[in-house]
Amino acid sequence: MRKLTLLLLSVAVALSAAAGVKAPQGAYRPMGKTVPTGITKSPSRVDIITEQPEGTVVDYMRGGEYITASFYGYESALQTGRVKVVYAPDGKTVYIKDPLCYGEGQGVWVHGELSSDGQYIIVPLGQYVSYDETYGYGLVLAWGSTVVYEMEDDEGVFYWMDFVPDDRIEEAVYAIDAADGTITLLDCEGDMNKPYPYDCEATGLAGVWSDDGICATIEWNSTWRVLGDAVPAVPANPEVLEFFDSGHEDGYTRMDFNINLVDVDGNPLHPDYLTYSIFTDEDQLFTFDYETYGALNGFETDMTEIPYAFSGEDFYLRRVYFYRTNMGDNPMFKWRIGIQLNYTVDQVTNKSDIVYLEVYPKPTAVNEVNTDKSVTGVRYYNVAGQEMAQPSGLTIQVTTYSDGTTATTKVVR
Repeated sequence: MRKLTLLLLSVAVALSAAAGVKAPQGAYRPMGKTVPTGITKSPSRVDIITEQPEGTVVDYMRGGEYITASFYGYESALQTGRVKVVYAPDGKTVYIKDPLCYGEGQGVWVHGELSSDGQYIIVPLGQYVSYDETYGYGLVLAWGSTVVYEMEDDEGVFYWMDFVPDDRIEEAVYAIDAADGTITLLDCEGDMNKPYPYDCEATGLAGVWSDDGICATIEWNSTWRVLGDAVPAVPANPEVLEFFDSGHEDGYTRMDFNINLVDVDGNPLHPDYLTYSIFTDEDQLFTFDYETYGALNGFETDMTEIPYAFSGEDFYLRRVYFYRTNMGDNPMFKWRIGIQLNYTVDQVTNKSDIVYLEVYPKPTAVNEVNTDKSVTGVRYYNVAGQEMAQPSGLTIQVTTYSDGTTATTKVVR
């Protein structure tokens, strides 16, 4: 099935939506936003740059901090990933691929201009960093600040975060330090080390939705460092953040993870040489077969190694979807799912450990033999132990099987 509506539900309603629950630290939501069911917008053509422009290419590693917002709340986190910058042959024009950490993997270039002394890059705001032709909207660059308010209703105290655009600012300015090999965003501020929720107050470069001006992300203290030549190295272990299963064959299953682009010694890795693989249970390698995933995601053979930042219908920078429920007679796995990184340079491949998330209790020898059990019921509870009709926010899902056993899973909806 098409997951467009589900994807749109997964990321930013807005920074100005009620955010009474903070999303788990480090969680990542793919780009998209809410569109009411049954309503589509008339497509309006927007020209975005998706092919790498001509010029000298320099790779940089991201650094700094950022905020994202979603149905799940809002969070501040460290920027990670890679930025490509092309310096055009005219000696004046500069192109930046995926300037926002939130949008890495979209593959969209924005243009800027070098100052006459070559010490600054000036990037006009209002440029698209993503665009959905079906719905006629996208994410554009803007400048502004977030403000957090403490509020109260019948259910108690909660926090509300607004984004205030600064329409006086028309350009984002980056300083170039050629000696240090860095590019730094100027005139921004924030501190993610402040206590929650005030770690979500910042001023900086934002991504706002073109149809309503609502902000999905903002970043500050952005400093990009030149990434040197790739050398063989052992990648640091990834993190598995969450596994979610809709629980029925017509639904979807997803896995969220973090990939920190450093080796075990803390040195940066070059993303072009990095892939990841999915494993289940007793280190069984998962195959994304062409018949199920190929046409939708643009690959022509079965895949067991996914390139870093590979983008498609089911693949995002830190998220992957599966066309299988883990419930029923043919589950993907019995108790755990994991991820391993592969780093190949000069025909030498080094791997991280396989890092697992144990979703269900590990089967015993007795219940491993019983393969006929099926799901007889699913119940939902909030963190206070109160039963709910449907999952909402951080939810405890209790699944009961035909043999009387149960499995408890935390999910976020």
